[in-house]
Amino acid sequence: MLVAGLALLVTACSGDGGGTGTAATSGDSPSDDSATAQSGPKYSQFADFPGQALVTTEPGLDQAIQVKAVDVAWTPELAGQSAKAGKHYVAVYVAVTGALADRGVQRARIKYLQLRRNNTAGEPCDPYEPKEIPQYCFTEAWPASDLRTELADKTWREATWSADSLMGKNLDRGETAIGVVGFSVADGTNTDGLQLCGPTKEIEVDVTRFPCVPIPKPDGV
Repeated sequence: MLVAGLALLVTACSGDGGGTGTAATSGDSPSDDSATAQSGPKYSQFADFPGQALVTTEPGLDQAIQVKAVDVAWTPELAGQSAKAGKHYVAVYVAVTGALADRGVQRARIKYLQLRRNNTAGEPCDPYEPKEIPQYCFTEAWPASDLRTELADKTWREATWSADSLMGKNLDRGETAIGVVGFSVADGTNTDGLQLCGPTKEIEVDVTRFPCVPIPKPDGV
């Protein structure tokens, strides 16, 4: 009888061990919840976006921002504006943050950015100066949007954009915002080798000396 009792006790202990194993397996469910949460909208920070950053300062201000092109598209309409006949917009969606990591930026705007393209046609960039045949042509940003925070990745093309309100966007330290600028370009223009440029505190007017960074070829050309 004593041997039989010990056998029953060992069997019971083995059953508890199996029960513990089952509980451990079912305890994996929180990781499933975590995976579900990770599949939701993603909000990248400035440093997480690929590409080279352009450090630029709006003329008349002293607070620089960093700008990265996160998407480029060829579109007939942007921010409620239609391109003129025979032209499209090169829409450049940008991520923006302050240039200094230890402070925010007041009135951050992107309307002063410029698009640089190779003058492969060998024609004057400005029809009012027909004798000048420069190596590069520059186009001012129009339209330019207000900056928006809390815009999920890859939703910027579907977002409703408002034209620049002149007030700018105050950015907290380390905060990332998204915006879009359009550059009116004639149909058939070579869009290889485009660059995004902007003024600095030292170079506010001469666009040929603005720092520039390469941007991807627009989708849809």
